[in-house]
Amino acid sequence: MRKNIPINPTDLYYGCLFAAVIHAIMVGEYPELNYEHSWDGFNYSMNNSQGCVGTVTFHPQYIAAVFRDNSKIIPGKSAYDYLYDIPGTIMQVAESETLQYVLEDVGGEVKPVITAAFWGTWEELTGSQAWDEIWENGAHILENQLLPHRQSLTQWDDYYGMTSGQMKLAESLLDRKLKSAGKAVFLTTDEVKNIYGDIEESAISLQELGIFLPTASEGYYEHL
Repeated sequence: MRKNIPINPTDLYYGCLFAAVIHAIMVGEYPELNYEHSWDGFNYSMNNSQGCVGTVTFHPQYIAAVFRDNSKIIPGKSAYDYLYDIPGTIMQVAESETLQYVLEDVGGEVKPVITAAFWGTWEELTGSQAWDEIWENGAHILENQLLPHRQSLTQWDDYYGMTSGQMKLAESLLDRKLKSAGKAVFLTTDEVKNIYGDIEESAISLQELGIFLPTASEGYYEHL
C-alpha cells in the first residue's frame, strides 16, 4: 500500500536546485568536494561523503528518488523491493534514469543498490515505506534541501562559509534559472568575482545547470 510523502514536489525541486547552485559557486574553493552535488539533464545526485548517496529525477511529468545509506543495506534485498507498487510509467523513468546513478557491482553483477525510495508526480509523492523510515534509510541526505529557503541558505553557509556576495549570487542565479524556461543563464563579469579558487571546477558545475561564465574576452579572469 502506497504511503503519502509529506513533501511539496515543487519545494523539493527548488531546494535541490538551490543546493546545486550553491555547490557550483563554492566548489572552486573546495574542489575536493566536487562529487557531492551534480546535475545531469533532469537528474540531481548527491553524495554526503559519509556513506550516503541519492538521486532525484525531475522528469517533466514524474519524480523518482532513490537513496543508499551504506549502513542500512540489507544483503539480498533488491532495489525493486523499495519500489513496490510504483506505477509502470514512473518505473520506466526510474529504470532508465534514476536507478542508473546507484549501480554497484554485487558479486560480479552490476545492479542498482538502494535502501529507500519515493516517487510521484508534480502534484504529490508516495512511497512503499512510511516517510520516517525512508528518511532514516537515506532520504536524510536531503535535510538542507527540504528546509525553508532562508534556513537552507543558513545551513549551506555554515557548511561552506559563504560571503554575502556569494549568498546574493546564489539567490540571483536560482531566481534567473527558475525564470529561464530552459534557456542558458550567463553570469556577468562582476558576478564571477564572487567565485574563488579553481574557477574551472565551478564552471563545470554551473554548466551542468545551464549556467555559464562570460567569455574570456569579456575578462572573467581579470580578478584572479
